[in-house]
Amino acid sequence: MWERISEFYHEYKKQNNVNRSVVSLMNWWSSIQKCTNKFCAFLAQVESLHPSGATEQDKIEKTKIMYKEIENSNFTMEHCWCLLRHQQKWQQHISTLGMRRRPQGEAALDTVEENIEVFAERPLGKKIEKERERKRKSMEGKESEISISLAKMTEDRATTMEERRNAQLKGDKELACTDGKKHVKFYIQSS
Repeated sequence: MWERISEFYHEYKKQNNVNRSVVSLMNWWSSIQKCTNKFCAFLAQVESLHPSGATEQDKIEKTKIMYKEIENSNFTMEHCWCLLRHQQKWQQHISTLGMRRRPQGEAALDTVEENIEVFAERPLGKKIEKERERKRKSMEGKESEISISLAKMTEDRATTMEERRNAQLKGDKELACTDGKKHVKFYIQSS
């Protein structure tokens, strides 16, 4: 296939274009595909915001701004994207990318200015999932230990406060009476 593409390229290339080998064409296609995939992802994010009254051109301009902010470079493959965007094979390619990917974290992009990439990552493997589950269960055990300790501390504090109140009440019940040099204490019997 790439041999046919190379023949086609050399047959129809302009005189000032560079001669490219099959490997060079494969790498160039890879670069085009990478940039246009990112642009399509950014465009999907902008379209998911459903901007009121925005034309398609407005959405494309917002996507270019977003691409520049996140990728730190301009989107230079617009001519390629314009050729690819309505092609059936490209549409299938983009739809399969969406199926294979999983959004990062829970949040999607709420505004263009937030610069949050929603590029998907591979699903976590079984070992990582098991490790996360083990850590979660370990944390749950620690949380129950903490809850028990907190309840014990609360109970101890209540006991201490009760003892203080009892001591205060006992002190209030004692009446001290001073008569000259003699100190006489009277105890009131509680009824």
